[in-house]
Amino acid sequence: MRSLIRFIQQRLSIRLGFLIVIIITVVFSLLFDFLFYRCKQYIHLAAIERATQLLDNTAEHINGIMAETEIVTNYKAANISRHLTPDSLLAYSRQTVIDYPFLTGFAISMEPYFFPEKGRYFSAYTLQQDDTITTVREGPFEYFDKIWYSSSRNLGAPCWVDAFDDYNEGTLSSKDILTSYCCPIRDANGKFIGSITASLTLKWLSEVVASIQPYPNSSAIMIGRTGIYLVHPDTSKLFRETIFSDAAPEAQNDINALGKAMLAGRSGMTQTIVDGNNAYFFYRPLERTGWSIAIVCPESDVFSRYNRLLYIVWTFIGIGLLLLMLFCYQTVRRTVQPLKLLAHQAQRIADGHFDEPLPPSHRRDSVGRLTNSFIRMQQSLTKSVADIRRVNDELEQRNEELTKAYQVKMEANKQKIELIQSLYHEIRTPLNIVCGFTQVLSASLHEVEGGDTSGNYDDVSILNDEEIADITERMKQSANDISRLTHELGQASI
Repeated sequence: MRSLIRFIQQRLSIRLGFLIVIIITVVFSLLFDFLFYRCKQYIHLAAIERATQLLDNTAEHINGIMAETEIVTNYKAANISRHLTPDSLLAYSRQTVIDYPFLTGFAISMEPYFFPEKGRYFSAYTLQQDDTITTVREGPFEYFDKIWYSSSRNLGAPCWVDAFDDYNEGTLSSKDILTSYCCPIRDANGKFIGSITASLTLKWLSEVVASIQPYPNSSAIMIGRTGIYLVHPDTSKLFRETIFSDAAPEAQNDINALGKAMLAGRSGMTQTIVDGNNAYFFYRPLERTGWSIAIVCPESDVFSRYNRLLYIVWTFIGIGLLLLMLFCYQTVRRTVQPLKLLAHQAQRIADGHFDEPLPPSHRRDSVGRLTNSFIRMQQSLTKSVADIRRVNDELEQRNEELTKAYQVKMEANKQKIELIQSLYHEIRTPLNIVCGFTQVLSASLHEVEGGDTSGNYDDVSILNDEEIADITERMKQSANDISRLTHELGQASI
């Protein structure tokens, strides 16, 4: 790792390429972050609008069926008092299911002993099941306490009842869970005499609600007035769990608030955690029933296109940055290659190689001008170095000549000293002779001129002429020797 870092630090082209890519990455990151943030907001709003629109359409579809059910039931209740005979009620019930095939069941149930001849119970019930329509007179069983009968009687007004199981042993019963609209039947005096019940299968409602699937993994739920599940992807939770008991611990508060809002009949959207994943809840009420439907959309589905787009864009950005890095590397490398050559050449010059030629640059930019200026500087430096070397060679030659001359002079001085010493010794000999004979002659002359005061000359040594001539000749010879040696000494001093 350190070697890689050191290698990058030593390569100017790589460092410049990295610097350019980092700057561009930062700029593009800020730009794309802003763009994707805005895009995510738009997707979020579009998802809300899409889910809400789909939810509204589904609710309107269900409300349309329920509204038609209410209209049919209310109309039948208002006009049935003119046909209050057992056979008429049976025919009325059957014909209504035939005319309105979206109805699963239609029951006209009368108060106890309304038809004395029929006994305590009379209920004309028609059930549509497996493309078969069956009409029977129900009983005998105590239907008076059933929710589909007692609700309208107790309220004194039409109402929808929560889903219920219609199964009764030994009677015509639906295999599916039903939900019913109940409308009271009154006589001319306004007295309650029975109830009309129009039933829809919860299976049909479940299919309609479950068909709400704006995203591949989205699902739909429907809850009753108490929060119990009437529609749920997990059928094991139907009529067994409520939206409050089914919440995960980490989303308990969010689900509780959601459940209360749905039971209060409000519409909206909330974000919470479902099965450990973030999800959006879009909900709205079914006003006629007090129920509420909701779409559960995983966040991953809502932003799946956004995430794919993000992945694709960043993949292209990564590839683009890599190509940009290579392009910058090659561009910078070509740009700094002359500088590298200059640096290498400068190092060679520093190592003493002044005369290595550098090819001229044909570029017209600063690098080209710098290269050519360096070449001229190198040529000038080479010439200066050559001149310096020539001067140095001349100086060395002169130094050698001076050294030789100095040595010759020193040798001459040595010989001169030796000569002077030799002449000195040679001069001393005749000089001593001259001095000695001079003293002899001086003494001899002194004795002749002074004489003996006593007149006695026998003891006085007087030189004869031959001796004087010999002495004189020797002194003359010694003087000549001294003169010759003096002349040689003068020549030697020159």
